[in-house]
Order: sequence, then C-alpha cells, then structure tokens
Amino acid sequence: MSDPSRPAPQVTLQCTPTRNGDELVFPYTIANDGPGDVYVADAFHRVDPVTHVPSADPDTISIEMQPDNFAMILRGNPRRPPFPVARAIQPLMRRLGPGQKLERQLSVPLPLAETTPYEPYSNVRDYTLKPIDGVVLAVDWMPAATPDLLATPAVGAEGYYTISAPNYLRDMQRLTSRFPTRGLSILERVRK
Repeated sequence: MSDPSRPAPQVTLQCTPTRNGDELVFPYTIANDGPGDVYVADAFHRVDPVTHVPSADPDTISIEMQPDNFAMILRGNPRRPPFPVARAIQPLMRRLGPGQKLERQLSVPLPLAETTPYEPYSNVRDYTLKPIDGVVLAVDWMPAATPDLLATPAVGAEGYYTISAPNYLRDMQRLTSRFPTRGLSILERVRK
C-alpha cells in the first residue's frame, strides 16, 4: 500500500464510446494530475511465432461478464482462470508523470465475447448468447511510489515496463467508466 503520509496521485479516465458498424469504439484518455508518477496498463507481451521476437500487443484485452449484467472491457490484470497457471499474465505498463496523459482507442468487434489472455476466444459452441445492460471500460494503474515497486523496461517493447510489488494485486488501482446500453449481447463462456 502507498505511504499514507503522501497524497495519492489523482488519475482519471475519460471516454466517449461510439458504435461503428460491427464494432464498439472506445477512445479514451488517462490523465495523471499528480502528485507523483503512475504506471498505467497499456498492452501485453506477444512473441512472434516464427522469429520468437517479443513485442508489445496493444490490442489484447479482457472481456468479462459482470454480476450486474454489464460486460467489462479491461485493459489490465485479467481474472485468473479456474485452472492452475505456471505464471501470472500481467500487462505492460506506461509511466505517466504529473500532468501527462495517455490517449488510446480500443475497437472491439460485435458481438462481444468473453476472452482473456489466459482463455482466448475459442469454439462458438463454448459460449451462450446473452443480452447485456451495458459495458464498463476499465484500466488498471499503480502509483510509482508504491513501496518496493520494481519497474523494469519490458523486453522487446520500448517505452513499456513490467512491474512487480510485494502486494501487486492489492496495490493495483482500477479506473472505470460505465455505459448503459440497449440491444447489445455478449457471447458468455459456458462454465464447465
């Protein structure tokens, strides 16, 4: 947890989503109003299957059905799968100083489908179509002043960092923006 004597950074998310044909488009801005630097989730690692060269994949996101019947579109730490994993998949982060902004755009094909880096989209028979009440855009971030935080330049992804901290998941913050909708559905993964 961050030092309570230090004011926490004020980080905001602004987004005005639109629908463009068969896609939902989320242009968004993360602003760090300070004080202090922050790390913002912005991509995941990928490895080229032929050359084995690592790079940043800014298109990988998680889409998860929430208990309130909203679909969460997450740029950040995906929920762990119901099976054992050898290593947690963590996002690549961008460092933002006070007064800096990160402007991005996510395009998500319709219909929405539950997917994470652990469980990519699979056979359509593994899903059921379910109407939803809206979508939530979520982006994870962490204060650079988090005790014992270690930020290392990401291999093969210039300008990105991998971060670790003793209480990584507890110290991670999440920005959200909710958008009620009508007429949207999600392919929800069948839980076996």
